[in-house]
Amino acid sequence: MTDSLARPSYSEFGLFVQQVARAAGHVLRERFPQPREIFSKGVQDIVTDADFAAQQTIVDLIRSRYPDAAILSEEGIEPPPEARLIWVLDPLDGTSNYARRVPTFSTSIAVVQDGQPIIGAIYDPMRDLLFAAEIDRGATLNAEPIHASEAADISESIVGLDWGRGAQARVMALDWLHRAGTQCKTIRAIGSSALGLCYIAAGWIDVYYHAALKPWDGAAGQIIAQEAGVQLFDFDRSLWNYTGATCIACCPRLVDWTLASLA
Repeated sequence: MTDSLARPSYSEFGLFVQQVARAAGHVLRERFPQPREIFSKGVQDIVTDADFAAQQTIVDLIRSRYPDAAILSEEGIEPPPEARLIWVLDPLDGTSNYARRVPTFSTSIAVVQDGQPIIGAIYDPMRDLLFAAEIDRGATLNAEPIHASEAADISESIVGLDWGRGAQARVMALDWLHRAGTQCKTIRAIGSSALGLCYIAAGWIDVYYHAALKPWDGAAGQIIAQEAGVQLFDFDRSLWNYTGATCIACCPRLVDWTLASLA
């Protein structure tokens, strides 16, 4: 962990990832007040023209510097199966919010090496919040160090969650909420899983729950949360990796409550 008085010194590679996240976020912000095209990808799953525009910005910037980069993106880009270093992208995390002009969404970029995120940047363009992390160099918000909260009492804690698509994920969330909601201080549904992991990294919330993640939802958030001292678990109580669909994250002093809540 990085000393709270020192700013992490990110590598040139890490700074480039942050620049790309900002550039994609600017595309989203510019298009936010404009009419938009909305397409259905499936049940309760949509994509907008802004998703594609932000993705194109990200891909163009990456390939201008790394022409052979392997990329995994929500909007239809797959890496070659042998790739060991992969860029994992969500050009617009929070599309439902964006489509209805709820100003809570982000662009999320991670660099994953041999299955583990090593660099992440998540940018909220409406609030100009850039969350970033690089392995063993700590996590930051707008270049200032961030850390998980010191909350130890669930009755004074804020819990965040996001809804998965599909009946099973929602039944699981409602079942968990029935337990957590009677014990915590309050609950917030955020609308962007990437930002949910950033909020717990920054100490703004104390527990975060999601039952239906995709790899691009959590890759950058994983490294940011880990570097901030957040504890991340799968629903089977093993350590969570961004490829897992189910994740519960908590500040260090709420680990016991968090694991017990999964009963």
